[in-house]
Amino acid sequence: MSSKTFLILLLGPLACGAGQEPVEAVPTTKKAAKDATTRDATTKDGAAKDVTAKDAAAKDAATKSAASAYQCAVPLQLNGTVPPDIYPHNNDRDANCFGWQEFIALNWPVATGVGFGDPGDTGAVAWQGYMSTHQLFRPDGSAPPPWGTPPAITPDCLAEAGLTAAAARAAIPLTMSTKFSSEFESGDGQQAAPRNAPAWLGDTRGNNVWYEVRVGEDEYNAIVAGSYYNREGQAAYYRSNPNTALALPIGTFQPSFVGALELKAAWMEVPNPSDAQWNRYKLSQAVVVDPSTQKCQALTVALVGLHIIHKTQAQPTWVWATFEHVDNAPNDADAAATTRTWNFYDPACQPRAVQVPTACQFNKQANVTVQCTPNQPPQYWIGDGCPAPTPTQVTRLSPIDSDAQTVNDTAWATIRAAYPDSVWLNYQVVAVQWSTNPPEQSSQPVSVPQTFNSPSPDSNVANTVLETYDQRSKCIDCHKYATISGSTTLPSDFSFALQDAQPKTTTPKPLKTAAVKAGHRPARRIVE
Repeated sequence: MSSKTFLILLLGPLACGAGQEPVEAVPTTKKAAKDATTRDATTKDGAAKDVTAKDAAAKDAATKSAASAYQCAVPLQLNGTVPPDIYPHNNDRDANCFGWQEFIALNWPVATGVGFGDPGDTGAVAWQGYMSTHQLFRPDGSAPPPWGTPPAITPDCLAEAGLTAAAARAAIPLTMSTKFSSEFESGDGQQAAPRNAPAWLGDTRGNNVWYEVRVGEDEYNAIVAGSYYNREGQAAYYRSNPNTALALPIGTFQPSFVGALELKAAWMEVPNPSDAQWNRYKLSQAVVVDPSTQKCQALTVALVGLHIIHKTQAQPTWVWATFEHVDNAPNDADAAATTRTWNFYDPACQPRAVQVPTACQFNKQANVTVQCTPNQPPQYWIGDGCPAPTPTQVTRLSPIDSDAQTVNDTAWATIRAAYPDSVWLNYQVVAVQWSTNPPEQSSQPVSVPQTFNSPSPDSNVANTVLETYDQRSKCIDCHKYATISGSTTLPSDFSFALQDAQPKTTTPKPLKTAAVKAGHRPARRIVE
């Protein structure tokens, strides 16, 4: 298939993020008119005043910058169409272009009449319409709701947060304080690093970082159709197919089908959302369970990290893309000399002493000194009357390579030409990992590890807020050992999400996670 054919297909009626129809990119002329309307609200038709000479010069500079930047083999498109496959993918720059095209489409606004990344906008983007693993894998192992059903926050939680049911529909429920640690699954002992130990992350203000995992529609439908939403359904697959590894759907151009797609997001609490500093972030309204009090509260959160993994025909062992905010953390080699403000690194850091109650202790440490050495995992549990999170010093151990940075410049130039104030100008691809020689799906073994050939780039790449304490490995180093729920050997097609599936029961009980074993009551479930 030629690049021209791919471009025609990409711009056609493909499946879109969150099941939405593509939202057309606002042309530069419309954006200028919108800016003029904002500057002169008293003008009846909103177009009486044109852009200023300064704005026009800035836009001209942005256009020239876009023209001079590295050109992706398939030029980046500003729309909400998720590409179903990666093509061409002859080198790492092509892969990074594909990652950025996914990032743009998945973060395209759901509402019409708004720009791509308008500062201060808390409205939903496409991937926020994807289904949460809390909805897909229910604590009693029952069938999940139909695709597109918004999460319903429990009435008692709404009352504590001071929200009406209508207001809550615009808020995302966040209960995960480690990357894969929720109240009804054992993932914090199997997937989050370090294993069987505290793995929360505190920003420089001492606020908690919140995580969520969502899956796309094609993957959701496949899990429902196969009854993989509970442990029995997953086990039944291998009883019927003992010699064939479980396979999630692949994305294809013909027919147009996005395939299996998962996202993992990291959100930072925003104490003062009206402050201009937050005009650099994608913001959302959220309801969270305070780790210490177990009470619900409504707050604003800022996106600081996003994993996107996508299984496609060209890459049946998935494409592994990861993005984060540019203000998260410095490179380790530059940290000692930095003076700027970072989300997770304080140049003026001082050690902090924390007294830890018995039920919150890790390795029986009653007195913990939180040092300023970067990337050290926490030494006490949070939640249920435990001490609040303390700031975590974070640095990037492996700098973003030149291929990724080159494509970042291309993406920023493309966005800036149409949306000069977009918050997405402050996000960067860290890496997109793919296989230069992917095996056929039919050749995958029926026990872990799964086969992943010739990773590119063949280097340790990590997201500083999603893999803070394990930056010396690749995504697939862990994911090739992903298994179905209740098994240590049967593979789940590189997806850890399936481990969230629970046994069918009429009296669901939380599993004995590492935190529960340490003496905590389980965190509240706030999604009905």
